[in-house]
Amino acid sequence: MKNIAVFGGTFNPFHKGHKRLITEASYAIDFDKIIIIPSRVPPHKKAECLASEKDRITMIELSIQDNNIRCDNVCVSDIELKRDGKSYSYNTLIELKKVYSDSEYKFYFVMGSDMLIHFNEWYKYEEILKLCTLVCLSRCDEDTSRLEIFADKLTNMGGEVIIVPVKPLEISSSELRNAVRSKDFEKLTCYLDEKVVKYILERNLYIDRF
Repeated sequence: MKNIAVFGGTFNPFHKGHKRLITEASYAIDFDKIIIIPSRVPPHKKAECLASEKDRITMIELSIQDNNIRCDNVCVSDIELKRDGKSYSYNTLIELKKVYSDSEYKFYFVMGSDMLIHFNEWYKYEEILKLCTLVCLSRCDEDTSRLEIFADKLTNMGGEVIIVPVKPLEISSSELRNAVRSKDFEKLTCYLDEKVVKYILERNLYIDRF
């Protein structure tokens, strides 16, 4: 069985917190391939100050060039960027299942703890449980105990949920966009890879989007 991880998000920009999630997941599960998927229109939140599709893809690619992800095959997919309408994970998984149609492939959907708590609000979430195993990264022991309640409910519905405790890197993309505007270079270099910081500054990303 070949394990494929799917990691989706707006990634505006892709930061070290995102990178830590997928890195920790790769150490918990032996992935043969990791697919990072930037969304076109995120269904669960309003996309503010959204950089172009090309810029977001490039920032992800720059960030994962030098990494400690325990997987030799990490790629960025534009599968959601090419699709009209909201970027529903169910539709993405259906498309991926057509590409990797052989029964030897097993899909894992990597997410943060907030996503698992609200997973029952997702579009066709019961169908998603049939398509993949959920991998949820928890931030502390208390968080893990709370998540196990939600995981048990989804397991009783026939799903499979793996909870991976991690040391969090508390930062949000919106904070980093604000840091660009306020020229807080210390925060930028702390939470973004140097190549991404350079790319943002060279292209004046987020400066005129407020």
